[in-house]
Amino acid sequence: MTTQKQFEANRSNAQHSSGPKSEQGRAIVSQNALKHGVFSKQILLEGASKKEFEALKAEFHEQFHPRGFLEHRFCERALAAAWRLSRVTQMESMLMNHAAKKSFDRTGITEVLGGYQGDELSLLSRYEISLEKILFRSLAELRALQSTRKSDLAMAISEIGFVPQKTG
Repeated sequence: MTTQKQFEANRSNAQHSSGPKSEQGRAIVSQNALKHGVFSKQILLEGASKKEFEALKAEFHEQFHPRGFLEHRFCERALAAAWRLSRVTQMESMLMNHAAKKSFDRTGITEVLGGYQGDELSLLSRYEISLEKILFRSLAELRALQSTRKSDLAMAISEIGFVPQKTG
């Protein structure tokens, strides 16, 4: 438990820390979220294929046909999560390849994965779980909105007495 004296000292010390002062320091700190790029605000990182991202985006829009602001937002959120999930998969492969190369030298794969790479794999696994939750929630919300929209349309059509005819 923190004593009152420690609490006051911590509060006093916190007043002296306000982040980087120089433009260079601020520029460096602004890139902290890009350490691995999983949760960065930028979906496309340097070196990522814009063509592949645009193809995935086209597939999402082709499959879900979002209408209106919210449907577009949930579709875009799902798209971002799917793209970031692929990034996690790539990082996991790179980490495993690195561990496999080390294991052929003098240590076993278990030792390698039990160390630093094991911690990194564990972290990537947590990111993967979080991104999957975002993806599935976004898709569920999108589908719920679309279902409501379609039922509202069907109700409006039935209210005006329109009865669809079988064709063919």
